[in-house]
Amino acid sequence: MSNVQSILDEKGSSVFSITPDDVLAHALLRMNEQKVGALLVLNEEGDIKGILSERDIVRYFSRRMQHINTTDIKVKDVMTAGVTCVKLHQSLEDCLQLMTVGRFRHLPVVDDAGKVIGMVSIRDVVRAVLDAKDFQIGEMEQYITSGY
Repeated sequence: MSNVQSILDEKGSSVFSITPDDVLAHALLRMNEQKVGALLVLNEEGDIKGILSERDIVRYFSRRMQHINTTDIKVKDVMTAGVTCVKLHQSLEDCLQLMTVGRFRHLPVVDDAGKVIGMVSIRDVVRAVLDAKDFQIGEMEQYITSGY
């Protein structure tokens, strides 16, 4: 089965990020502009401090029923601080397991030094798994129809 490296080879290693002290309004604009469901929260040195997802934002607003001004809210007050990461060699099965158990949809990819080198989403992983299965099915059909 394929690994994380195969996904990044296909989709690229762009990572959209924001800092913990940015305001939520800026994060919302960035998510909309980039058409992504999550931003990695990095400090000035590029270290992971958290992740800000659509789910984090919805949960934050659902706990506060009064009017909220997103220019007054810091990203660090809304983000998820404990971030699970994967490395390039990890299998797609590993990714699916981590995402299912952790109930999240985005995994930062880090190198051996812990520096961010990409991000994969549940959509990326499922697509790659299905593509691998389609390839295997095609190989089996060819084998069967070729008369062994």
